[in-house]
Amino acid sequence: MFKNKIDFYYKSNNINYSKIKLRKLINIIKSKNIEDIMNFLGNFQTKGAILLKEIILNAYKNFSRQIEYQKQNVYIKNIRINKSRSFQKIRPAPQGRAKKIKKQFFKMILILNQEKNKQKWDKR
Repeated sequence: MFKNKIDFYYKSNNINYSKIKLRKLINIIKSKNIEDIMNFLGNFQTKGAILLKEIILNAYKNFSRQIEYQKQNVYIKNIRINKSRSFQKIRPAPQGRAKKIKKQFFKMILILNQEKNKQKWDKR
């Protein structure tokens, strides 16, 4: 029997957190069940885990509104992090100088699917 493969895209903009810190969590989360992810992220008290949990929960709620689904079969197919705008400000420095500070924001794209994604391992 042919199953419909429907990908649901959820986009979150202007996130103010380090990409490097989030990528460690994202690599663990990819291609896992939503319920397992919520249990996993619930054990962490870091800002990144709380932020990621909120974004995934919002994506899951929007997915459930638009598509008929079974709760056990919703997986995260992929998570992408892209650069967004950057905020620049000037901070005073000693001896009358000024230094520029760049605060970067990024956007996250979640792709949800009802079937588990079978990924090949990359040798890098």
